[in-house]
Amino acid sequence: MMDAVLPLITAVIPTRERPDLVVRAVQSVLNQTYPNVEVVVVVDGPDAVTVETLEALAVRNLRVIALAENAGGSEARNIGVRAARGTWVAMLDDDDEWLPEKLAKQMAMLANVTARHRLITSRRLQRQPGHSDVVAPRRVPRAGEDISEYMFFEEEDGFRHTCGPQTSSYLATRELFLDVPFTQGLKCHQDWDWYLRAMHNSTTVAAMAEEPLYIMYVEPERSRVTQLARWEYSLSWIESRKDLFSPRAYIAFLIHECMYRCEETRGRARIFRKLFALCRSRGRLRTKDLAAAVKWYLFRPTFRMRLIGYYKRLKTSPESTAAGGRVIETPPTKREVHG
Repeated sequence: MMDAVLPLITAVIPTRERPDLVVRAVQSVLNQTYPNVEVVVVVDGPDAVTVETLEALAVRNLRVIALAENAGGSEARNIGVRAARGTWVAMLDDDDEWLPEKLAKQMAMLANVTARHRLITSRRLQRQPGHSDVVAPRRVPRAGEDISEYMFFEEEDGFRHTCGPQTSSYLATRELFLDVPFTQGLKCHQDWDWYLRAMHNSTTVAAMAEEPLYIMYVEPERSRVTQLARWEYSLSWIESRKDLFSPRAYIAFLIHECMYRCEETRGRARIFRKLFALCRSRGRLRTKDLAAAVKWYLFRPTFRMRLIGYYKRLKTSPESTAAGGRVIETPPTKREVHG
């Protein structure tokens, strides 16, 4: 009876070639205390092993959509939304895991709101072996706060920007996901892109749970060269979404995402001059902005990674371990499903 009264929630999980991880994600949906849930897994391209693994679960409320060709993470999510039977849709990345009360606690937050476009997000636990869990984002948005500044502007307390909630926290009415679909073909920032556009929709009513409601498994420092060196993708993306950024959020993004990721040595001065010119076109740079830009110019991503590696070797050396140092394990990689 309760299942018939409560709205049906469809969990959409895009995946490809990671059967063990997606099974863990599916199980975290099936273990929800909220009783009226279905799972739609979109296998993004030919992947017989994953399809067979999921079908072997023999779960009544699990549907597997196997795509003949790779469509990319954004379109795979859109396909899952269109196939959803629920009036609500929740996103889950295949390498993340929901805590059991996630959906129940989120649904309670906007229980008395009847808006067509409702969005509920949450904070998360970022987990890597050998380290304590980290709660992120650092805080929820303040009332009336510009969402681009919440996500990307460095606060006066010296902390770096929050970047906001991540895909696996998104729970929204199906109408919102249909009216504001994920942008097909994005090579990066799929979650930021959708969240910014959804929050700028004038009809969206949004809330974020203070409590972390899921686990994101990440690699140490999230700093692979393949992630850091794509500054051109970041620049292309923000230029296409410039109207969604305040001037100071735009400047902060160019410094802490584009300059931060720039690996090139040839033409490096020219690239930074270009990025500086874009910054100045939107306003005056603070002293701390200039200091950060100089730091990213002098210390390229691979150099920073070498320093991190050196530090880790010191921590895991026999002498350090004998002295009470802790061995740092290598956790599974957190990767975005790219188009």
